[in-house]
Amino acid sequence: MPLRFGQPPGSPPRGDGATRPQSDPSNVVTLGRNQGARVPPRGHTALGSLLITRGLITEAELESAIAEQKQSGGRLGRVLVDLGVLTPEALLDVLSEQLGVPTVRVNAHTVQQDAVAALPEKVARRHVAFPLHKAGNTLTVALAVPKNLAALDDLRFASGCEIRTVLALEDEIVAALDRYYRDEWLPDISEQNAEPVVIDSPAAQLLARDEAAERSAVSVLERVIARAAADGASDIHFERRPDDFHIRFRVDGTFRDIAVLPTALAPAVVARIKVLSGMDIAEHRLPQDGRFSALVGEQRLDLRSSTYPTVHGEKAVLRLLDSARLRLQLDRVGMTGDTLDAVRALIHRPEGILLITGPTGSGKTSTLYAALGELVQTGKNIVTIEDPVEFALPGINQGQTNAKAGFTFANGLRSILRQDPDVIMVGEIRDSETLEVAVEASLTGHLVLSTLHTNGAVPTITRLLEMGVEPYLVASSVIGIVAQRLIRRVCRKCRVQVQTPAALRAMFRNGEPGSYSRGQGCSECRGTGFRGRVAIFELLRMTDPVGELVLARAPEGRLYETARTHGMVSLREECLALVAKGETTLEEVLRVTHDGRPASANDINLARVDERRV
Repeated sequence: MPLRFGQPPGSPPRGDGATRPQSDPSNVVTLGRNQGARVPPRGHTALGSLLITRGLITEAELESAIAEQKQSGGRLGRVLVDLGVLTPEALLDVLSEQLGVPTVRVNAHTVQQDAVAALPEKVARRHVAFPLHKAGNTLTVALAVPKNLAALDDLRFASGCEIRTVLALEDEIVAALDRYYRDEWLPDISEQNAEPVVIDSPAAQLLARDEAAERSAVSVLERVIARAAADGASDIHFERRPDDFHIRFRVDGTFRDIAVLPTALAPAVVARIKVLSGMDIAEHRLPQDGRFSALVGEQRLDLRSSTYPTVHGEKAVLRLLDSARLRLQLDRVGMTGDTLDAVRALIHRPEGILLITGPTGSGKTSTLYAALGELVQTGKNIVTIEDPVEFALPGINQGQTNAKAGFTFANGLRSILRQDPDVIMVGEIRDSETLEVAVEASLTGHLVLSTLHTNGAVPTITRLLEMGVEPYLVASSVIGIVAQRLIRRVCRKCRVQVQTPAALRAMFRNGEPGSYSRGQGCSECRGTGFRGRVAIFELLRMTDPVGELVLARAPEGRLYETARTHGMVSLREECLALVAKGETTLEEVLRVTHDGRPASANDINLARVDERRV
């Protein structure tokens, strides 16, 4: 029976909604949102003068920002960031010079739990303040408005400490408040504990029981899963550290720190995951995997679980699979234009191998399922062998490997050939034996769909040859190779237009756009500027010219140029087309793709430009 959870808990109170104290009488332009600080009159702003002196903006950009400020009523610093002429980091540096307060990046700072315990959460959220560390009777606090005297008095009274202030980005402060204050995650842990017994033995600690933590593990796990479902996370990581227990989400392909919990809670949470997943709860020395299901509100999730023993204890990972989001058409996974037409033609071929390639987490399985979803309409006998079966597909005979029983990809593939199949899907080609059987199946009148871990379409050919397949077999059996990646979409709520840097315009071959979209960060995207992902594809068809180069074992450079001549569109070109449409950013292009050739000095220079801007 699936677990049933209540509605996802609301997000913890954000700093934006709290009552803010009035700012001090000084004319200060701050980075924070809705802080209530007065904006200096036009022509007399110290911030604008500092920005121009540093060469960060021009006088024309300042005049434009002031005009926009009069209409929107915002603060000058925030307006400049929203217009895309200034980065938040650069603004932070200038505000530090203006206010005479040092800056800190909260995300990169090592936080002391004693400091967090010294400042009540309600007070910290009210003033958008985060305690970083405590030395004696001095508490260092990161603030978006460090000169607010009323806030400083309140912090001093609530903590009982002298307050040392540093300037930080408000979005980072709010994110840290969500991560480190535990009230949301630990509603059931009693504060009344008996005298602890300290045993200096890792083996003994694995067996030690904390009954309060065990009682809370159920509630904590439910809350974490509900929060992950609400945030659209694909994975939940429970990581044991020397002094605490971290919970992280992977959202849109990147990690997000969610909470830091007491170390005593770690064994109980991992044990709860093992129980739900049917694992051996007494086994702590070997990795294990399993799965279970959950119902979060009206959303049904299948969760794949795995544990891994580390030097500090067991780590657990949950992968969230939502069958309602499964798209069984190629056009719905992001494939468009000529690539879509060509792939549809290939999957309707009676024989051959079609490979989907890319790194882990690039959406290969989703593309395979979409192809099978279109083929099932043809009435063909489709049989799969997967590890594991992620989704049950109607009309398809799905099988799962079992290494303990000797049911491997190679053995399963041989068995499938005796099941009168028309289409065979192999979850992944991991070894030469599986590849050899797949080639034989394709040459005997079967269509084989599978995945391979490579960096692109052309390198896949090199990989196949390295696995021991003769060139003539590759040329005659492989009908196409699809390389893909998942790129992050710009948040539609907070997107703004920014100028394309001159150093990056060389990336565009057919005329560069003068500007592109970038998310400035909002509550919708939790300050990241991105919301959701979309797939990009690169299709290499085994045409006669490409096949001749394969037979001659030509280098990848010649294969790449020939494939381009015969219609292959690279991943980078696909990504740049989305930049021109306002779907993603140039920074995402550099993060995810390359131009298909060996890295050059120009690529390195572009990456450095990207790092400075980000």
